[in-house]
Amino acid sequence: MNVNPASIRFTVALAAFALVAFSSLQAAGEKPALKTADLQVTIDVPPTWRPFLDDDIADALSNRLISTFQNRGYTGRVEQLRSGDTAAPDVPQLTIRLIEWRIGRSGNADCTLSADVRTAAGSKDLGIITSSAIFWPHSSGHWGLNRSYDTANALEDAAESAMRDLYARLAKAGVVPGLTAKK
Repeated sequence: MNVNPASIRFTVALAAFALVAFSSLQAAGEKPALKTADLQVTIDVPPTWRPFLDDDIADALSNRLISTFQNRGYTGRVEQLRSGDTAAPDVPQLTIRLIEWRIGRSGNADCTLSADVRTAAGSKDLGIITSSAIFWPHSSGHWGLNRSYDTANALEDAAESAMRDLYARLAKAGVVPGLTAKK
């Protein structure tokens, strides 16, 4: 039997390429645990009629939380955990469950959420936090373009106020290193 050495090299090279490609696909499917954060945040949003809106709402709340915590003096790195992310076991994990975030019947922007934090020492329920902000529509007409900006500003103010209350409760609990009560 006459075997061509070039075909053997090609077969070995092809097998090696397939092995490397398969192992990298397997590794790409697994998400590693986060190790660079000082505080991990999970935000649960009630389902809406638009699936991607849930992610946008969670991102908006996460941005408010990070901004508020930094303004209060927290220097640690906050990382938002998304669906499928694995939490690092040695990093505190804050779980926020959004109950409502809307313009209420009174015309005010309302933000209501519950929160708890898990650390290596255990779990601590931070309770329900509710906040309101005044909604001042400045535009003419009922559905003017400026009305959407006014609505967004009121909702942002309500969320920021809720995050300030959350920061105070978390600092008072004393379970996250680097969080100190604002004086």
